[in-house]
Amino acid sequence: MIGPARSPRVILATTGAAGVEADVLAVPVAAGGPPDPVLAGLGETVAGFVASGEHSGRMHEILLIPSAGATAARRVLLYGVGAAHDLDGQRLRLAHQEMVGAARARGHRRIAVLRAGPVREADLGAVVEGSVAGGWDRRRRSTGAHPAPLEELTLAGFGSPRPEDVQLARQLGEATVRAREWQNTPANEMGPQQLVEIATEMATRLGMVVEALGAAELAAGGYNLLARVGAGSAREPRLIRLQHRGGRTVGPNLGLVGKGITFDSGGLSLKTADQMVTMRGDMGGAAAVLAAMEVIGANRLPLDVMAVIAAAENLPGAGAQRPGDVWTSASGKTVEVLNTDAEGRLALADAITFAVRSGATHLVDLATLTGAARATLGHVATPGISNDDTLWALVAAAADTAGDRVWRLPIYPEFRELIQSRSADLRNAYYDEAGVITAGMFIGEFVEGRPWVHLDIASSHWNENLEHRDVPRGPLGAGTRLCYRLAERLAARGADAG
Repeated sequence: MIGPARSPRVILATTGAAGVEADVLAVPVAAGGPPDPVLAGLGETVAGFVASGEHSGRMHEILLIPSAGATAARRVLLYGVGAAHDLDGQRLRLAHQEMVGAARARGHRRIAVLRAGPVREADLGAVVEGSVAGGWDRRRRSTGAHPAPLEELTLAGFGSPRPEDVQLARQLGEATVRAREWQNTPANEMGPQQLVEIATEMATRLGMVVEALGAAELAAGGYNLLARVGAGSAREPRLIRLQHRGGRTVGPNLGLVGKGITFDSGGLSLKTADQMVTMRGDMGGAAAVLAAMEVIGANRLPLDVMAVIAAAENLPGAGAQRPGDVWTSASGKTVEVLNTDAEGRLALADAITFAVRSGATHLVDLATLTGAARATLGHVATPGISNDDTLWALVAAAADTAGDRVWRLPIYPEFRELIQSRSADLRNAYYDEAGVITAGMFIGEFVEGRPWVHLDIASSHWNENLEHRDVPRGPLGAGTRLCYRLAERLAARGADAG
């Protein structure tokens, strides 16, 4: 399996912009607002391009010009970050990802970023995370020419941040890249067993505990929903638990539950050919939680955290489940399967039960679950639901820090009747309305009273909408940084309580 490229070296400049050694000096420009004195300090040539309107600061606007001796770098790259009042953590990261991609496409391997415009010293982490993500090449498997690798990232004008903060930002950028690479890995290279191997390697290297249930263990544990989702494929499903121990004898055990459908044809309720094209990314939830666990383990967070992955291929093989089948879940609840393409909630139901049985006290699931997510918030944010205000507040705060937008939808009691079945306890499809909410509520039936948040990343994990230029095309790794920041906040709360 091809892995992501090596992350760049990150340097904090101790000199002014004029003395920064790099192939190109990248300078952010905001749309509108008063003239930026930082630009004026780079000489008349650079400032003149902005003053004349030849660079207006719009998102995705890139202009490469000679530095005219104003800096040690021979080129200055002006890149737009949009209007200052629109510049949140997500747009800031994506702007720097785009900037690095543009610089690499022009052959630049050593990039210096000068703090200017609305970019603050406190934004250093977002700048590093976005820039590191910009070093990822989606077309790594192509045999043609590739952009220059990002070898060195220099930061100028960001004060004196703590080295550990810079290192964490680099790790989170790498985690985003890792999640994107796993999402982008074709299904012939990425199956349930490959997810087991990823978790096992991580456990060995970082001192975690890994457990992987195969077909026999799934049957013995009553995990019939996941087993039937994967029954049409020659690749057996797997239920994976990767446990990090934080060293505390009391406190929460956070369960990060990820949907790991490594390819989704829809089963017998077959998708169209066009719909299947990006279905290698249907394991985006698994990619996010596994990538987050890498950073959690590397930083030895003082919190117990487990990643639980429901891994399977959903194919219309000889053993595939049929619309109308009724199965008993691991929790004992019966489920009528009306649509085999609504497989994610089935797999997650058993994964949630596995997490509860394994001691999870707080649950967050991430899943590419519904087409309704795109109609709800498009590609720019993740809709979610929760049964617990406190846990949701922590998730929302973590999302804000991570630059991963989330929006909470309500759980009204009237929705519960929509998921009820006439033949079993629950039905998995055809709710007719409130698709994101009701699909999530199905999963919520299995949390056994634990505080729980469901995040539907079906649209925020991948963008192929050509009209949506403010969101990069391809896999996005949604939820990766959020999961780490949530664990970080829970660990801090435990320390405060102690």
